[in-house]
Amino acid sequence: MLTASPYYAPDRPVALYTWTDVMALPSSRAHLADLLAVLVERQISNPLVLITKCPIPDETLHVVTTARQAGLRTIVYLSYSGLGRDMERGIRHDQLKATFPRLADADVPVAHYWRPAFPESATTGTMEAVFDWAAEYARCTVAAGLKVESAALARLAELWSELATTPGVTAAECVYPQAFWDFIHATHRRRPGYPLFHTNSCALAYVLDQSDRFGVFGSSVCTARNHCPAAQRRRCEADLLSRPALTEAAVRTALNRRGHPDTPFTLDHPHGEVVIHAVLPTSAAAALTQDLGMRVRIARQHSDPYWSSGTAGALPLVIGDAR
Repeated sequence: MLTASPYYAPDRPVALYTWTDVMALPSSRAHLADLLAVLVERQISNPLVLITKCPIPDETLHVVTTARQAGLRTIVYLSYSGLGRDMERGIRHDQLKATFPRLADADVPVAHYWRPAFPESATTGTMEAVFDWAAEYARCTVAAGLKVESAALARLAELWSELATTPGVTAAECVYPQAFWDFIHATHRRRPGYPLFHTNSCALAYVLDQSDRFGVFGSSVCTARNHCPAAQRRRCEADLLSRPALTEAAVRTALNRRGHPDTPFTLDHPHGEVVIHAVLPTSAAAALTQDLGMRVRIARQHSDPYWSSGTAGALPLVIGDAR
């Protein structure tokens, strides 16, 4: 199914088990072991991303490291927020924290996934403790706020009342408490040189020693929100300068290849965007972005579960400090 997908390419990162936590149960960890064995056998070259809030048992860590030694480029995102067990029920936070050094010692690249963000965890002491611990072992941090789905809004508002009274929370890329937003944009002063990204594509490019392939370089997200090392910015700039200028013919060819012929678009070189004047799935927009190496903005398809992603053009929403 992976290699047969119209969006598959051998060099593009693949996130596995994105609608569950594969480390949560013995049965799912056994499935992971079987899957990694097949990927090794098939010599899959894609970078592979595993995302978890759970501790990784020794036997599963051995499976991951063995697969890496066999050639799989596996990266682990550890989702560590600083929330207590009253909100993240069933999460063994001490064991999750201990997984950072265990993975680092095993030479498995770690990205710290700082999510979700609630006012409860947006206190100076909690944020400093989370950031300092993660930055000691992870290659970088990806900071995300709270993704608010319409069906979950009422329940989430019981924990953060402003969600119920603030327009646009379900359409936002993510929702952030003001204190959290301010803290993450000052982390470069606390730990100079440690990368903090809002964009997973940039985090993966950094960990993989690659340049930006998602049209982020030079955007407001790049210049105002991502804390990216100077060497990485130089890598992205050099790659951009080495590429020929994108043409309308190349955009039309990419649209035809993705099954959207005759779709109207505008190639906006000054803003570094291709604006598609039609409703497309986010998956198509993501594929086109990587095909073209330029941001692709689409009309939103609200039935798409990822329509409020940054890839589809959604913006963050910051709510004033509610503590």
